[in-house]
Amino acid sequence: MLEGKSLSNLPEELFDNTPLKPTKVFDDLYCIGSRSVVAWVLDTTEGIILIDSMWDNHDAQLIIDGMKRLGLDPKRIKYIIVTHGHGDHYGGAQFIKDKYKAKIAMSETDYNFMNTMNSGANGPRSPKCSVDIMISDGQKLQLGDKEVIIVETPGHTPGCVSLIFPVNDGDKTYNVAQWGGSGAPVDLDGKMAYQKSIEHFAKYAKEKHVSVEITAHLFSENGYANLETVSKMENGEANPFVIGELGIENYFNDLRKYIQNIIKEQK
Repeated sequence: MLEGKSLSNLPEELFDNTPLKPTKVFDDLYCIGSRSVVAWVLDTTEGIILIDSMWDNHDAQLIIDGMKRLGLDPKRIKYIIVTHGHGDHYGGAQFIKDKYKAKIAMSETDYNFMNTMNSGANGPRSPKCSVDIMISDGQKLQLGDKEVIIVETPGHTPGCVSLIFPVNDGDKTYNVAQWGGSGAPVDLDGKMAYQKSIEHFAKYAKEKHVSVEITAHLFSENGYANLETVSKMENGEANPFVIGELGIENYFNDLRKYIQNIIKEQK
């Protein structure tokens, strides 16, 4: 969701709070959320890393209940990584932090952005959170057998971050990329930053041989269908979230075309 953008221009799914079925996507990665926005749950040998926290306290409880349905203990949540300072990503974080003593990680730029913006995506629905760890470009967050690489990708918001981390699927290991903020900002400077961030993150993804791509907003891709497919998979079937290194290249090419067209229209 974009600060300052007309609500009429936003996808209607963003306002659809219908819960999705909590789903195990890989052996150690789970998706919990609604048609509007989801949180990703990364299980490690020493605890759980939660990626984003949805809109509000009600959504935070939805995440907790979803984890329990999947056999995960929410008391094991050690970190909450907030990818950017929009309410649909930070709104449930403080509730979970207070309940389970998890540490919240966020960029300092977007911590300030969150606290200075109070309308649109940062409206009263979403409680603002305190932050324990100010994350920055190239930082690595280690928990147990998992290392999350944090990449600064300003554009969607001034301090948006994107992530790369490994997941297991049987005897296979894949590296996953999550682009932190999908929609382009309103201002031209923000769009130019977005364009530059694509190249920065694509370089990391190539170096790490990323072959899986996920998003917080499933409606922006084929996410609903992919989640449904995964929930019904049997042994040996291909996981639709695994798109291969060529698929990742195509993903970044699509992002490039998207932002180039928007910049061209604005100019």
